[in-house]
Amino acid sequence: QMLGLMGILALTLGFTFDHPLGTLGVLMFASATFAAIILALNVWLGSVGQFLGLVLMVLQLVTAGGTFPWQTLPTPLAALHHVLPLGYVVDAMRQLMYGGDYARAGWDLAVLGVWLVGALVLAAIGVTRMTHRRTLRDLQPSLIG
Repeated sequence: QMLGLMGILALTLGFTFDHPLGTLGVLMFASATFAAIILALNVWLGSVGQFLGLVLMVLQLVTAGGTFPWQTLPTPLAALHHVLPLGYVVDAMRQLMYGGDYARAGWDLAVLGVWLVGALVLAAIGVTRMTHRRTLRDLQPSLIG
């Protein structure tokens, strides 16, 4: 999917990449991070976690700064820009696509790494908890998820 996206950007839209392999790496790392976050939400919260994942995605689309400057957001939303991972993905992509500050891209990847490791640890704890003890949810599963 990442190669397809980069192909469309390069061939159809005429984007150039100063560091195409780095850009591809950021895309793959971001994909793994978001998959881990959704996994952790699903393990701990089930169908409610799926809904919260959708809410998290919408919040990130607004606060990431990919479509308009995040500095124009109201203060509470601007604060979310510095916490949620998509803003770091957007910044790292800009740095690598256009030949920006690679140390800044490294910092962005470090923040994404914290999100990835945190989500995987939470998911592992949740799975361990689920497999070591039965709950009422196991005996009577939800009809929607």
